[in-house]
Amino acid sequence: MRLLLVSHSFPLPAHDGGRIGFFNSVKYLARTHQVGVVCLAEHSEEAPVAELERHCSFVRVFRRKPGGDSLRLIRGIVLDPPGALAKYSYPAAGQLIRDAVRAFRPDIVEFHHLHTAIYQQFSQGVLTVLREHNVEYKVWERYAGNASGWVEKRYTKWTTPRMRRYEAEAALRFDRCVVVSPADAEWLRAVAPAARIEVIPSGVDTEYFFPFVGMPEEAFSMTITGSFAWGPKQQSLWSLLTKVFPKIKAKVPEATLYVVGKGMPEELQRLGATIPGVKITGPLLDVRPYIARSALLINYLESGGGIALKVLEAMAMRKPVLSNSLGCEGIPMTHGQDLCVADGPEVFATAAARLLRDESERRRLAASGYQRVLQEYSWHVIAGRLESVYETLLETRRALWAARQSAQSGLEKKDGHAAD
Repeated sequence: MRLLLVSHSFPLPAHDGGRIGFFNSVKYLARTHQVGVVCLAEHSEEAPVAELERHCSFVRVFRRKPGGDSLRLIRGIVLDPPGALAKYSYPAAGQLIRDAVRAFRPDIVEFHHLHTAIYQQFSQGVLTVLREHNVEYKVWERYAGNASGWVEKRYTKWTTPRMRRYEAEAALRFDRCVVVSPADAEWLRAVAPAARIEVIPSGVDTEYFFPFVGMPEEAFSMTITGSFAWGPKQQSLWSLLTKVFPKIKAKVPEATLYVVGKGMPEELQRLGATIPGVKITGPLLDVRPYIARSALLINYLESGGGIALKVLEAMAMRKPVLSNSLGCEGIPMTHGQDLCVADGPEVFATAAARLLRDESERRRLAASGYQRVLQEYSWHVIAGRLESVYETLLETRRALWAARQSAQSGLEKKDGHAAD
């Protein structure tokens, strides 16, 4: 099978959920299929093409022009694609995709994120799949509900219905839409009932994230990982630092919180520096040592969507996880068995304090979550489920083609008899 995967960003280094999901698709699918990649990249971004070509030989990169994002965002207020999607709309990138389709001759072209949906028109005649790592309009709805400041509130409330309409129209153009959770499927069907939707969760690379046997644990330590360049994640982190962690600290004075990830604005860094027990690391090449030595991994979200890969990564390293409901949305695991779920600052803080003091409970949660990840969320499993979707699409197309050929042959015979 020949698969062409399209992304609005270069997948390496894979340090956020979108890049991780895209890169693992390439890594695992390329083991049994011919995979090509087309992606956009920042003009100044060091795109390690050679490293990506270790997994797939066909790679095409469109360099986004420096500057101009502000103008594109302004256009996105009134034109399609709406909102931040406008940053990734380039006619020249569409031409690159068209040329790649002609050169690579894929059986299926898979577009990752709604950001790339505009380029579906450049792959006419080929089966197309939209991989929605989250349902964008739902993310905007939540962001609008938590927005602060007059400009931000007006902008998000104006953009949200436009995003809902755009996403609904886009979903109908694809032969399949793949979403990461039953909740995402429900939200997408609500606006696009005729869309052909499959639910396949994103997963974790269990060849990279695995238990670090023998790593000493730091008592009363918690870690949250992720990319904090995104507005909803910044908003959630602010709430964690100001509303939740002080309550944990009041219950467990020894508690520490490591915030590990890139993209944190200076104001959040300054805030973290003023809170006793908070340690902000910034971006790291390898987050695994921080995960391995933490007593508890946490995830706290007040807006956002999709599936929390950071939760799965922690579980794959056999670490206990505490999350609120939104922070583990899309991961249908059992509270109290695979992880601990607690909603609201006070309840979350109480659960954190209890787990920090209860080693046996942490070990029990960690062991159960680890087995669940291996069975359902390893990329070995996810890749197989994606392959089944692709094979179904190809079989359906072959059957339709055979039926058309048979009907055409019947018409020709009928016309021949009529001529006789």
